[in-house]
Amino acid sequence: MKKTNTILISALTLMSLTVVANEKTDKNWIQQLDNQGIAAKDQAYCYTNENGIVEGSNLDMKIRLASVSKLLTSLWALDKLGVDYKYDMKLFIKGNNLHIQGSYDPFLGNEKMFFLVSQLNQLGYTKFDTITFDKNLLIEPDVQYELDQYPNMGPISNGRNVKNYFNTQSWSADTKAEYANYYAMAKAGRFVKDVKFEVTEVKYVEENPFKDDETAKVLTLSSPPLYKYLKEMNIKSNNTVAETVFRQLGGIPNFKVYLNERFNLNSDQIQFYTGSGLPSVVNGVRRDNYATCSIMLNLISELKSVIEKQGKEIEDIVAVPGSDGGTFRNRIFPTDYKNSFVAKTGTLMHTSTLAGAMNTQKGFSFFGVFNQSTDIGGSKTVQNSMVKSIMTEMGGPKVFDYKVEGFHTYNGDTLKAFDLSSDFSTIEEGLN
Repeated sequence: MKKTNTILISALTLMSLTVVANEKTDKNWIQQLDNQGIAAKDQAYCYTNENGIVEGSNLDMKIRLASVSKLLTSLWALDKLGVDYKYDMKLFIKGNNLHIQGSYDPFLGNEKMFFLVSQLNQLGYTKFDTITFDKNLLIEPDVQYELDQYPNMGPISNGRNVKNYFNTQSWSADTKAEYANYYAMAKAGRFVKDVKFEVTEVKYVEENPFKDDETAKVLTLSSPPLYKYLKEMNIKSNNTVAETVFRQLGGIPNFKVYLNERFNLNSDQIQFYTGSGLPSVVNGVRRDNYATCSIMLNLISELKSVIEKQGKEIEDIVAVPGSDGGTFRNRIFPTDYKNSFVAKTGTLMHTSTLAGAMNTQKGFSFFGVFNQSTDIGGSKTVQNSMVKSIMTEMGGPKVFDYKVEGFHTYNGDTLKAFDLSSDFSTIEEGLN
């Protein structure tokens, strides 16, 4: 979907955007809001026309972002880590003891831990006397499923989970069934059908007991490249993954510095409290991520630019309606729109948002529709109509080459010896 952006952001400062009104899209906007009984004063929409000029309504009004926030979490991660960044879990084995050095992997749940245990079985390991682990091991068994709140992951919960995974005799019927499901979904040879493991003691340690022991065997389990993680995060709107990535990069204070130094943006223009778009409570007061429609167009434009400079396309990171399921499984667009635009949804009890980028006959267009209303169904109707209105105004869709790929939390590589010359760096229902 490569096309030169026309509202490009300079290296350090957001450019001022020329803003004009479009009679056709504005008329449809007002009509659709009126049809749904939604007050126009609290709503915003915007897009870039064929000349890169921004058109829309309430462009500079502060609007809640909800899960559209994940597009900017993706931008930050790609800017700082790169599309090919991997989370490498190191395993240090000495005698009958194992130390797990975590990597802050945001997708460390059932599938990946089952894969790890199975891979160790294939290498001939079936029992450890002791397993130790560090602070960078973050396990959430259900991380691939929808979680409305960020899970409480710490030494106690991580130790309990490690002990459960490595004691297969005590697996519940549900655990066994889930393992069998991952076995069935995987390529031949990835999982042992009848996995068997046991461990006597599991404990958290501050320091790797084998870090200076040259006789310890070192293995690594790599994640898929970061862009695949982000793609899955955006398709499913995975709140846990988004927040983990956000925290890995330094959270609220570091993101504020990033926005200021990279784009000359301050807290009056954009503010994040979470990487997922979930609200946060600060000093007893609810806080929501916010920005403006025009700022979001600039930053989505930059997301596309950063991705392309690293050899990928925006559809490699953001969901493609009509092909990818996830939060678009119940959204209906014309059939010829398939593989012609990318987008991210967002839903809170008083917010519904949609933003992304279109490939059109008149060129590339960035767009956003931000509804601040408790009428979520009505807001989505407005958004769907505005996508059609903008696409029509831009001459209709232009299809790009896109093929859906399956997703696994483990890489195509199996557990292998680690190259010691290298290293690695360290609430609300309905949100989607």
